[in-house]
Order: sequence, then structure tokens, then C-alpha cells
Amino acid sequence: MRKQAKAVQIERVGYRPNTRQALDLEVFTMSDLRQRVSAAHLRRHHRYDFHMFVCVSRGSCRAIVDFGQIECRTGSVLMVRPAQVHRFDIESRWDGWILLFRPELLQVGQEDGAHSAVDLVEALPAHLALQRQARRCVGEALARMQADCRLDAERPLLQRLLQSELVALVTRLHVVHQGQQRPAGGSQPVPERFRRFRRLVETHFQEWHHVSRYAQAMACSERTLSRACGDAAGVAPKAFIALRIALEAKRLLVHTELPVAAVGARVGFDQATNFVKFFRGAEGCTPGEFRRRQAGVLQD
Repeated sequence: MRKQAKAVQIERVGYRPNTRQALDLEVFTMSDLRQRVSAAHLRRHHRYDFHMFVCVSRGSCRAIVDFGQIECRTGSVLMVRPAQVHRFDIESRWDGWILLFRPELLQVGQEDGAHSAVDLVEALPAHLALQRQARRCVGEALARMQADCRLDAERPLLQRLLQSELVALVTRLHVVHQGQQRPAGGSQPVPERFRRFRRLVETHFQEWHHVSRYAQAMACSERTLSRACGDAAGVAPKAFIALRIALEAKRLLVHTELPVAAVGARVGFDQATNFVKFFRGAEGCTPGEFRRRQAGVLQD
């Protein structure tokens, strides 16, 4: 009888800043983090409820984010979003800046617009490679934010200062990203309709599986939604929804010991057979096969 694969332990991490005023943003280095927590803690997989940017300033490392390995070298900026599963590379010799911030910081005092802070952060790629000048500018910005976190000022005023610095940093990263894309034809702004669809999927993917439900919530036709999703993401809305459902299912399969039927129920399937059929179509294997395969990969 085949031995059941043991799920990789995942630790849910809430935002607990090590700052005097419990600010919504914190900046420190990997060297600082190694002194603050144990090596065993850093080796575990974590799922955060906040944003984390890692900027490698020396050496190279291999980060794991949602079942993918990302090779990071000096000048790399890694963006880890809330709910993503991440593990640090502590075996490699590297150092860098780590920026943590709560999603709520982006919303305070922000007006709706084509380039709101929330949209800018959501549109950043998972990994950017900075050249020398951009690397210097980003490093200086992070050092300034770290120093400003220690200022003796009223919390609301300090929050506003840090928010403005965060928006400036994210905007600079977008400028770098667009400059890297320009030779391949540049990039187009993400339309508001797709941004709204993406937010709805993130909120309701567990109970809304049909495109018609999203179109109804957005007061538009399915054809209009299909056009917006195809233009912005290159896939149909049905496929976009399925990708998000499959991602959550994979996270639960690998990082919990829930039975397959329970995993299916968590992502909105009443019947285990329907979930298995969906998962096989999305990943090319059964949920059990995926769990066994990934257990071996992540424990290497």
C-alpha cells in the first residue's frame, strides 16, 4: 500500500510590525530578519496577510512562491502578495531589503483613478531585475523609508509620509518595468473593467464559478467581459476563474492534510467527483497525484 504523502507545513503569518507606533509599513534587511527569528522559522513555508517586497542587494537566492522557483540575483525585486505561499532561501549567501506593508495602507486617502496605488501594486510582475541606476534609487528609497519609520511624529502624519513614499517606489518599479517591455512593443494600461473583474474573482472565486455571475455583478454582457479579459489577460473569463480556483486548490492540497473532498468543498464543489474532474482538466492529473508529486518537490 502506497504511503500517503505528508503535507508540507505552512505557517499563516499576520502583520506584526516591530515598530514603536505599530505602523502599517516596515522595512528591514534579511540580516536583521535572521537575527530576529530562528533558522527553522525561515525554512518553513509561510502564507502572509500582507504584501512583501524583497530586494536582493548582495548575492543570489532561490525563492519559492506558489509552487514556482524564482531565481533572484543582485538587483532582483520579488513581489509576494497576500495569500501567496512563500519560502525564503536561507542556504544561499545573500542579503537584501525586505519591505512589508498592509493592503490598507494603499487605500487611505487614495482617490479612484487609472493609476491608483492598489492597481499599481496589483499590476507589478512577480519578479523584476533592476540595473545599476534603478537598483541604487530603489535601495536609497528603502533606506529612507526605514529611517522615516523611526521618526518622532504623530502616527497619522507618519502613515501619510510612508504611504507617499510607498506609492513613489511602486511607481518607479512600474517605470522600470515599462522600460524593459518597450523593445517588445510596450504595454497597455489595464482597463478598469478587467481590474474590477479581477477583484471580484479574488473575492468570490470559491462560490462564483460561472462567467454569467460576474457579468451580472458588473452590469455588463458576457461578451463585453470576455473582450476585456481577453485583451488584458490573454485568456477567456472562464479560464481566468478556473486558474484562480485551481491555484487555491493546489495550495490546500500541498499545505494542508485536508481530504480531497474537503479541498473541493473549500473551493466550491459539492461533489468530490466534480472537483476531481475539474482539477484533472486544469492540471492534467488528479488532486492526489498532484499532492504526492509536490510533497516530494517542496521537501527537497
